[in-house]
Amino acid sequence: MKTSLNESKNNFKNNQVKQVTNYYFTNIFENIQMFIMKTIQIIIKLIKNIKPLLFLGPSGVGKDTIINKLIETYPNVFYKLASYTTRPKRPGEKEGIDYFFINEEEFHKMEKEEKLFGIKKYNNNYYASNKGLLKELINKNDRIIILNYNIETVYSIKNEIDFNCVAIMPPQEDELKKRLIRRGTKPEEIDKRMKNSIEEIKLINEANDIINYRVVNDDIDICLNKLMEYIKASYPQFFENKA
Repeated sequence: MKTSLNESKNNFKNNQVKQVTNYYFTNIFENIQMFIMKTIQIIIKLIKNIKPLLFLGPSGVGKDTIINKLIETYPNVFYKLASYTTRPKRPGEKEGIDYFFINEEEFHKMEKEEKLFGIKKYNNNYYASNKGLLKELINKNDRIIILNYNIETVYSIKNEIDFNCVAIMPPQEDELKKRLIRRGTKPEEIDKRMKNSIEEIKLINEANDIINYRVVNDDIDICLNKLMEYIKASYPQFFENKA
């Protein structure tokens, strides 16, 4: 009887040891798994280049306002790649922030040297981005680079860079004209811009192969909120530790 009691005690102790051992080994294994997964995620972030965020939309839709709001709110997250242009500087625009303003001779010199890409001509002015600067920024992998192009330019560069394309659309075409008037656009330019904008809207509506997200800019705050929901889902690494 005494022997049987001792055996029962020993079996109980052995079972306790096994349970404790299994518990600790299970926890250690789960912690190792978690550590490996986090390490893999960090490596992927370091290896995989962050896609530039490319904005599409007709003239007057509010792309510049939206882009400036994003940069103002998240200066350490977004960086706008300023394009080169031959058009005159508008009041309030800053060199290297809004655009790099150069003359046609300088523009065509850079074009000949193959320093530019995404070249377009709009309202008798040339626009393009600096190829080397864009590649340098992409390789840094530390911020979301913002690009602002028209639909034709996007199709011309889609095989050169990988991007995340967002289309900003107007609530209706008449609203574009009102915004161009409020912006102070010259009357003789409004009809020309409206014609270009209507054509741009048509092409954007057909561009399901390159556009990742569409949002209507009827109210700037609502538009920004919807846009930020999409951006946070697309680039979680920039927002996961932020309130």
